[in-house]
Amino acid sequence: MTTDTGGTPKDRSSWIKAGLIASLALNLLFIGASARAFWHHSHGPDGHRGDDAGLLGFVRQLPDDRQKLVSDDIAAAREAIRPLRRTVKDAWSEANTVLTAEPFDKDKYKAAMDRLTEAEGRFKAAIAASLADTAAKLTPEERVKLQGWREKRRPHIFGRHGRHDGSGRHDGSGRGGREDGKAGDKD
Repeated sequence: MTTDTGGTPKDRSSWIKAGLIASLALNLLFIGASARAFWHHSHGPDGHRGDDAGLLGFVRQLPDDRQKLVSDDIAAAREAIRPLRRTVKDAWSEANTVLTAEPFDKDKYKAAMDRLTEAEGRFKAAIAASLADTAAKLTPEERVKLQGWREKRRPHIFGRHGRHDGSGRHDGSGRGGREDGKAGDKD
């Protein structure tokens, strides 16, 4: 009694080769996608390193002779703000610890959240002061570039799809439309 193994050994060999090639193609596709994701995570979508994050990313738009001066000021401001950032992180951790402690103490949690809010306020105020100092050293044309750079990074405070119409008012509907019901540009 013999069993049919699905063809001649030559037929099985070609199926195995095809399977190995397909497996290799999938592995290369996965490796390529992983490498691309790593590159974009560490270098950003524009190909520059992540250490240019924040305001230093704007500096690349300035003329070469102005970049060093402005980037040195920004780096010094970052160092001055670093302790405030650490305070925010510590306050955040403290609030999370209090949140999960048993028995839950609402007053203690509220106090921890108040400290976090204060720390965030001091941190944001220092950033705003640093940005104002930087803007004061820029030419009018450079300030226009800074405004454009900031506009691209505007946080979506009122929702993902809400939009500002330039008047300081915000749609907030999540539809990206205008108050008069007409279609408008989305963010």
